[in-house]
Amino acid sequence: MTTLDHAGARPYPARIAAAAGVAGIAVHLALAGGHAGHAPAVLAGLAVLALVCLPCGVQLWRRPGDRAAWLSLLALSGLMMLLHLGMRPEGAMLAVVLAVPALQAVLGAVAFLHRYG
Repeated sequence: MTTLDHAGARPYPARIAAAAGVAGIAVHLALAGGHAGHAPAVLAGLAVLALVCLPCGVQLWRRPGDRAAWLSLLALSGLMMLLHLGMRPEGAMLAVVLAVPALQAVLGAVAFLHRYG
């Protein structure tokens, strides 16, 4: 089964998660633009990371109950949290770099608890 809830999937958690993904994409692309002149490898890495979120975000927007998209989102959120923590952010920057993946992880947990809880 690929959906969390066939007909009655609540679109709000999925749409909020997708919108947060768009915000994350915008931030990564803005950061990539800042590195364009002096660090092409960083530019390429940030661009790739930004675009990784796109497929499951689109899928969640279109089909809020798509279980595979939620699983992808949860896996990517966990990976992003680990990557961001690897940068060793401190203070307010810690909250900033964890905001999108943490929000998405919470929304994914809510979606799964709603379906299976």
